[in-house]
Amino acid sequence: MSDCIFCKIANGESPCFKIWENDEFLAFLDIMPNVKWQTLVIPKKHYDSDLFLIDDEKFYWRLMSTAKEVIDILKKSLKVQRVWMIMEWMWVNHLHLKLYPMYGLGEDWQINECPWHVFFDKYPWYLTTQMWDQANMEELWEIQVQITNSAALN
Repeated sequence: MSDCIFCKIANGESPCFKIWENDEFLAFLDIMPNVKWQTLVIPKKHYDSDLFLIDDEKFYWRLMSTAKEVIDILKKSLKVQRVWMIMEWMWVNHLHLKLYPMYGLGEDWQINECPWHVFFDKYPWYLTTQMWDQANMEELWEIQVQITNSAALN
């Protein structure tokens, strides 16, 4: 789509802080992160952000395999135990996964609860993944180099 920013990124028409790609998918640092090193995974071909509109079951396997490969890179290069994956179908109408490195976890999985609790009778359209202020571009460049250099060593 001509006006889709993720299509422009996938086609090389707009810059990104790329950390991984293959013929079908691209992973890059989110310029509007909620957490440092937040990463987006997109198909290079345009798909509606509603994953469940896609009829190609093999696509689901390729998408999840791609997510696993990128998550493994993030876990190793950032030295985190887990990476949270979410697909919220918002902001950009181009299928994308958001990957959030999870900090503060020990070697073994444990419950890490927020000190306050919120319950909504109706979903208010947002999670704690809503976009924040734009990240520092120089810092994103440094993170990109750190991740891609670490991935190249393996």
